[in-house]
Amino acid sequence: MEKVIQYTLYLHIFVGTISLISGAIAIFSAKGKMWHRQSGKIYFYAMTAVFITGIVIAGYKMNRFLFLIAFLSYYSVFCGVRSLKLKKLHKTQSPKWYDWFAGILNTLANAVFLGLGLYYFLFDIVSTGGALLTVGFGIGGLAISYANLKPFVIRPKEAYHWYMAHIGNMMGGYIATFTAFLSTMVTRFDLMNPFLAFALPSLIGVPLLIFWQKKVEKSFQR
Repeated sequence: MEKVIQYTLYLHIFVGTISLISGAIAIFSAKGKMWHRQSGKIYFYAMTAVFITGIVIAGYKMNRFLFLIAFLSYYSVFCGVRSLKLKKLHKTQSPKWYDWFAGILNTLANAVFLGLGLYYFLFDIVSTGGALLTVGFGIGGLAISYANLKPFVIRPKEAYHWYMAHIGNMMGGYIATFTAFLSTMVTRFDLMNPFLAFALPSLIGVPLLIFWQKKVEKSFQR
C-alpha cells in the first residue's frame, strides 16, 4: 500500500505542477481566445486529477489540511467550468442535479472543518494560528458554496452573471492550489513562517480578484 501511495503522491505533484502552469497561462492570456480556452481545459483536467489523488493521499495519511484544500480548490474550479454551461440562469435555465450535489457536499465538508477549527481553538488542541486558519478556510468554503448556490434559488438579474462567476471561481481555485503548493514548499525547505505562507496567497490574491471583478463589472455596465 505504501508503494501505491508513493506513486499517487508523485502523480499528485506532477498534475499539480501542470495545473499551476496551465492556470497561469489561462489567467494571463486573452479571454476567449485559443490559448485561454486550451489552457483552461488542461487546468480543469489537471485539477480533477489533483483532487482525486489529493483525496486518496489525505485519506490514507489523515491529512486534514490536504483534504480541505482539495475540496475548496476543486469545487471552485468545478463551478468555474459549470458557469460556462449555465449562462441562461437569469432566464429559464435550471441547474443540473450534480450542480446541487457538489454545492451541498462542499457545504457539508466546510461546515465540518469550521466546527473542527472551533473545537481546536476552544480546547487548545493545536496552535492558535492553526485553529484560526482552519476556521478561516471553513468560512471561506461556506462562502463559496453560498455564492454558487444562491443563483440556483434566486435568479440573477444580470446577463453577465456567468462571466463574473467564471472569473471568481477559477481564480479562487487557483489561489487555493497555489496555497497548497507554497505551504508544501515552506514546510519542506523552511523558507518562511508556515502560517504566513498559508495565508499569503489569499491576502494577495483575494483583493486582486475583487479589484478585477469590479473592473469587469463596470465595463459590462457601461
